[in-house]
Amino acid sequence: MQFDEQPMLALNKAIKYGTILLCIIFIMPAIKLQNIYSKKKLGFGEKRIIFLKNIFKGFLFSIVLSLPLLIMMFAFKIREINFSLILFDLYFFLSLLLITFLSFLIAFIEESFFRGILVQKSESILNTFFIIILSALVYSVFHFLKIPLIIDENLVWYTGLNELYNLFSNLFSLISYDAALTLFLFGILLSIIRINFKSIAYCIGIHAGFIFVIKLVRQNSTVNFESGLDFLLSPYDHFTGYLSSGWIIILLLIFSLIIYKKSFSN
Repeated sequence: MQFDEQPMLALNKAIKYGTILLCIIFIMPAIKLQNIYSKKKLGFGEKRIIFLKNIFKGFLFSIVLSLPLLIMMFAFKIREINFSLILFDLYFFLSLLLITFLSFLIAFIEESFFRGILVQKSESILNTFFIIILSALVYSVFHFLKIPLIIDENLVWYTGLNELYNLFSNLFSLISYDAALTLFLFGILLSIIRINFKSIAYCIGIHAGFIFVIKLVRQNSTVNFESGLDFLLSPYDHFTGYLSSGWIIILLLIFSLIIYKKSFSN
């Protein structure tokens, strides 16, 4: 059975984020048994007004941090602004509101699971390092899980198990490794921020800002395949890739240096 691609992409995303929500719901009893079931340990320990302010700060901070990356993309003409697509009409502002809403929704769901539940600071530096790497790896791979566009019409009781097996057995062929690298590094950055601030508020804001920038740029610009530098953008979304990964590595080094100086001064 063949399905249209666009509805299937929307369904794919709905299933993925629905799965995360179900995981959060069903994993709560285990979390409670492990004595980490508290707002503070899950990254929600701040007062609501402070939590919301930090989300907003993280959002603005993320957009500012994205500016050098955007300048490089447009300065080297890897992407080109399509002014014919930018019309300041009602549709533009409605789409802007929708992009903002989806950015915060996706960021909240993903951060609640990948940084709220999965990332917990350990007494051991080695364990903390392992947690950061593992959670970032899971976060990266998650984005490439796709349900098949072709499903056998002869459904039997084990059809779901077969599709689940096919999903993971074909996973490595579906991964765009340049985009996966960007997501992996971004996951590490968010995990370090989560552990350092003991909250996921900034993580939600920074993550939402990153999604917002990607969606806005993709909506109002096009890839210049004649630039000779388009290989720096991943075919996955034509935004993540080696250029974004390089910029995130620089941010990781800067942030790590700030943390080191802070801990050294204390």
